[in-house]
Amino acid sequence: MNSLGERIKQLRKQKKMTLAELAGDRLTKGMLSLIENGKAQPSMESLRYIAERVGVEVSTLLDDGNIEELRELLMEIETEYKSIFYPFDVKEKEKFIKLYDKISVVNGQLQGKKYEEIRLLDYYIRITTILNYEQEEKTMFDVMAYYEKVHAYSRIIDCYSFLAAYAFYRNDYKIALQFILDAERRIKPYRHLIDHIALLDIHYLLTVLYAAIDNTAKTQENLNLALEIAHKNKIYYRLDDFYRFTLIQSIGQGDEEKSKYYLKKLKQHADFTEDKVSISALAFANAHYTNLIEKDYKKVPVYREFLILDSYDSDELNDVPLLYEMEEAYAYWMLGRYKKSIELSESFSIPVYAHHPLDLSIMYRSFAVRALCYHELGEKEAAKSEILYAYHGVAEFSSSIYKNFIQDAYEKIQYGKRVK
Repeated sequence: MNSLGERIKQLRKQKKMTLAELAGDRLTKGMLSLIENGKAQPSMESLRYIAERVGVEVSTLLDDGNIEELRELLMEIETEYKSIFYPFDVKEKEKFIKLYDKISVVNGQLQGKKYEEIRLLDYYIRITTILNYEQEEKTMFDVMAYYEKVHAYSRIIDCYSFLAAYAFYRNDYKIALQFILDAERRIKPYRHLIDHIALLDIHYLLTVLYAAIDNTAKTQENLNLALEIAHKNKIYYRLDDFYRFTLIQSIGQGDEEKSKYYLKKLKQHADFTEDKVSISALAFANAHYTNLIEKDYKKVPVYREFLILDSYDSDELNDVPLLYEMEEAYAYWMLGRYKKSIELSESFSIPVYAHHPLDLSIMYRSFAVRALCYHELGEKEAAKSEILYAYHGVAEFSSSIYKNFIQDAYEKIQYGKRVK
């Protein structure tokens, strides 16, 4: 089928309708004949009428024949793209090259007129960005304009989220934040049309990004807004993320009452959902609370029982077991079991996907703990090597209990300052 008229003619014949029957009382036989022969273009009103008469959607009439091909390709690309745990990991490059090659075949057809075209163009631009290929003429902002035309407002948020993620990966925290603020402004006229899950995503991103630049007031404001949306609409999506984030914030501020409350909420959420990852995350949550609030270090190894290691795909990095073991190593250091702490922490490394200053500070603290263990065992060079790694890792971050811990350890190892 090469023309609209030919598609209308084929559908009419499939329905065994004459020109007069299809024309009905809204069109003349002569006009319909001109349309079928490509000598006249129907109005949108006439198209709706014709589509209704032959029992199809208007989009079917407008389809130039490649929509099914694009739809199948889109489903394939979506499935493969979503299977990649962390897009900016260099180990995923070959997968993205294959995806790029698949979309390149139809790239010339992606004019942003149909939803499938827009989605494929969206993926194409993401992939060229990830691969650091030369940017095409169309950008993510063109894609957002296309989404706006087809009223896919939640997709606009998703586009801005990708741009923010890319900036975040480059440690450009303020630029990442600005992208999400731009998203919030852009979708404001359509807020009543956007699902609550997409709105929760915006407030979650604003929460973590404001925390990344140490804006405590705005962090708390967006956290409260998110929890209000979740509770009001009985949505459990991201609830454990918000509870966990608030718990860590409260522990960092030394707020025992608030820390205890959100640890309880995390436990209740894990019990209710029976989600294996949420249950496993309780290992770190309990250990972190115990180490920094209760200071009952002997309890920490018991929390390992929360870890359900089959929750994680073998090819997927996940920081839940790592964060717990970092807390366990801290507890053994506090108990004076230096060799045990070192043995446990020998395989520690910073995951490629960790970029938030708070996450990084917690992780770098474990290298300071290892440095202190080496120091106590008289292995001075090993201690200096470890502490320098931790010290330089957090040098650009705002002050926190984790950065202060690393600073104290640095001064003790490098200059003999008497600190615990």
